[in-house]
Amino acid sequence: VLFDYSHPPVIQRIQALRAIELPLAPLLIEKLRAQQGTLCTVESCTGGLIAHWITSVSGSSSVYWGGFTTYDNSAKTSSVGVPSELILQNGAVSEAVAQAMAEGGLRKMQEASGTKSVQICVSTTGIAGPTGGTPEKPVGLCYIAVAQQGLTTQVIRVELSIQTRAALQHAFAHRAIAEVLRRIS
Repeated sequence: VLFDYSHPPVIQRIQALRAIELPLAPLLIEKLRAQQGTLCTVESCTGGLIAHWITSVSGSSSVYWGGFTTYDNSAKTSSVGVPSELILQNGAVSEAVAQAMAEGGLRKMQEASGTKSVQICVSTTGIAGPTGGTPEKPVGLCYIAVAQQGLTTQVIRVELSIQTRAALQHAFAHRAIAEVLRRIS
């Protein structure tokens, strides 16, 4: 056994994380279901965490279309159509790229699934550290974009001073779900 998941400190840590991450996911699923909506995710710095939390809830398949983990810049370009020139001009961690990621994901979902009453896509691009930050784009910076059919895409800049990569990823994912909830409420 490489790792004992039954060890009490490990169980406590898992329970603590679940207490933070899960309360918003069931609420989001409930609201989307009530609106006959569908969600798509395009994640970079959160690495699929938003998708994981949503699909951890039973019944999420009725509202979660799917997602893209576009960690490398070429994945952003090939998966959801972010123009490589946009990345070169602004950097992958930017308002413009977050917007293009969310709008590209929404477009892919619409092409594949047709229309529903609410279609929404959330994207995250940021620097979770501990390396990779600069004075202009420090560790703890994340752009979250929410694109919704028929509405202007909203982009939120988040800067946190949390010290660990996992904690930043959790905080970014939590905020992304909160922003989707705010958008559809």
